[in-house]
Amino acid sequence: MLIQFLPDYSTWEDWNGQVLHYFGEQQFPYLPEDEWRTVARSITLNPIFDTFGVPSPDNFDNWRDWANALTITVNGLR
Repeated sequence: MLIQFLPDYSTWEDWNGQVLHYFGEQQFPYLPEDEWRTVARSITLNPIFDTFGVPSPDNFDNWRDWANALTITVNGLR
């Protein structure tokens, strides 16, 4: 698996929409930015993603930092 869309170049709405587009079969929610941790938790707890050791959103102040950490973890860049 490879995450090909980067949060640095996206709004929350665009990034959350890309998650749905590429991983729609996982049925992640599409929520407003102030609920980003709910979306992040659903990704973190998802059986497809939990094997990568995705970081908890509770350790981040904003969605973009968490999404960057998610991308690095899943893409094997650390």
